[in-house]
Amino acid sequence: MKIKAKIGTKLFVTYVLLLVITLSLTLFIFGVLSQRYLISETKQQLRLEANIILEVFKNRPLTDLSVREQLENRVKIQVANRLIEANVIVLNQNRKIIYSNTNISDTKELARLVNMLDNQEYISVRVPITNTNQSLKGTVLVFTKLKDVKNLNNLMHNTLFLSFGIAGFVALIIGFIIERSITRPLKKLRDVMSNYSLKSPLEEYKIITGDEIEELSISFQQMSSKLVAYDEQQKRFLQNTSHELKTPLMAIQGNAEAIKERVVEGEEMEQSLEVIISESQRLKKVVDEIIFLTKLESINENFAFAKNNLTEIVNKAVKSLKSLAKKDSINIVANNNQILVGDYDFEKLTRALVNIIGNCIRYAKSQVAIEVSDKGYEVEILIKDDGVGFQEGEERRIFERFYKGKKGGTGIGLSIAKIVIEGHQGTIEAYNNPYGGAVFKILLPKAKSPE
Repeated sequence: MKIKAKIGTKLFVTYVLLLVITLSLTLFIFGVLSQRYLISETKQQLRLEANIILEVFKNRPLTDLSVREQLENRVKIQVANRLIEANVIVLNQNRKIIYSNTNISDTKELARLVNMLDNQEYISVRVPITNTNQSLKGTVLVFTKLKDVKNLNNLMHNTLFLSFGIAGFVALIIGFIIERSITRPLKKLRDVMSNYSLKSPLEEYKIITGDEIEELSISFQQMSSKLVAYDEQQKRFLQNTSHELKTPLMAIQGNAEAIKERVVEGEEMEQSLEVIISESQRLKKVVDEIIFLTKLESINENFAFAKNNLTEIVNKAVKSLKSLAKKDSINIVANNNQILVGDYDFEKLTRALVNIIGNCIRYAKSQVAIEVSDKGYEVEILIKDDGVGFQEGEERRIFERFYKGKKGGTGIGLSIAKIVIEGHQGTIEAYNNPYGGAVFKILLPKAKSPE
């Protein structure tokens, strides 16, 4: 079997990829935006410094030595709360340098700055110096090296990178812990499922995560319980089936051997033949009901739903049982004169009602009553007998396959009835009548809802 990647590995790798991509994009965007911001702020600070110098020269000549001394102290500007070197050049109206604190030795480079030519190595701001009559007296040029701003940006970038590195390391540890917290209960559940067997009880385990994994664990336990119950049911079914088939077969075999060995003759032979016929019919009935029950439980067995009058179904079931009731001196009373049309499988529902009414006839003293009433979206059918009723706890077992009371038949009829009624999306329950006897209560929807 091909080993696929584990879910924990997938989660952790995905988490690491998202973390790396997020941090990388953040660092890249920060590097670009922060440099633009620092250049913009540097220009703003240089302009502010130039305006201050301009105020110094406002009412003084450019050659004033006291002004020069003041300019000597203004050699730094503050950018992003850090001091960087600032250079000042004062030009007269003929663009001749009359003051400079720069240490640029390259005359060509200095000339490019003074003549306002493009120079990508510096960030500069120049402000004109005017007289009181607004005539040009000179120019103040304030500049700093772009390299210093980039170094400041790199320092901030490296600080952020270090912070992200520490945060990423902590995030990886947290991600590993989260991955373990997710995969540990899954591995535990996998081991339980791998070792699960119907032959041995499910080992006790608890998975408490408060999420879908815990729900999956509960669902598995519920499924296990249903499988165990179904397995037990199938075992009982096979045991009961073998018993039900073995009893008539033994009677048939015994009487057939007696006839063959001429142990019985004359009238006794006739009685043995009657037993053989009777047990054969009983055997056929059991086999037919087992086949029908198996078909009902098969997903391939479809119900033939159609618009049918429930009253006609009840009348047909009663009519088929008239002779049996008359034989046992039981009177069947039914108030079923209404027209109650719904989505019903005529044949299957008739058979279910025959099984229920037939069960009531076996236990009734003198009467079986059938009451059909319209409850709006559903129909209620009450089938009552005036017998001894159910023994304690028996009403919960009568729908089990092969469960038989004192006067039971094959023990399959009520199981068939329950499956047919539930196939109609209805319900059936049994209980004792307070006035004596047993009651079967059936609720059937008039329209079959989509599954």
